[in-house]
Formats: sequence, structure tokens, C-alpha cells
Amino acid sequence: MSFRKTNTQKLGDAIKEMLRLEGIDEKIDEHLLVRSWEKTVGPLISKHTTEIFISGKRLFVKVDSSPLKQELQYSKTKLMKDLNELVGKVVIEEIVLK
Repeated sequence: MSFRKTNTQKLGDAIKEMLRLEGIDEKIDEHLLVRSWEKTVGPLISKHTTEIFISGKRLFVKVDSSPLKQELQYSKTKLMKDLNELVGKVVIEEIVLK
């Protein structure tokens, strides 16, 4: 009995590959990270932050309180680590507080 070599792959793997090739997977990861902001910082801090978006591996966050902005400056490294871990890969390399 001879077996033909086939060029098959699981549907899920094919979809992941298509998303990766189109660059859509990166946008999905960015969206997941932004949506994880409140879970990471908590509802109290989240209420004082707006305009959260990613551009060029940098997370931009507008903070409406100077003391809170200063406090977040000190914890940027941990926040970045926690957010990337929630997504499961390095999505951001810097946090910019405005």
C-alpha cells in the first residue's frame, strides 16, 4: 500500500498562518493588550486613563491626574511585563504616558 504525501494542515493552523501573513494577528494581539489595561491596572486607575492605543510597539495612555501619572511612571516596567504576559507575547516595548 502506498501513501501519497498530501499538503494538508489543520484548519486552525491554516487560519493562524493566513492571519500572520496578512499582519492581522499583530492587530489582534494589540487589541487584546489594550482591552487588558483595566484588568491589569484595576478599575480605579482605569477610570483616570483614556486614549489607550498602540503604535509601533509603544502603548500610549492619557492620564487625567498628575499624581497618578507620576505613580504610573514608576511602575511602567512591571505594567509592560504584565500586559505582555496576558497576551502571551511581546506586543509592546514601551509605555508612553501623556
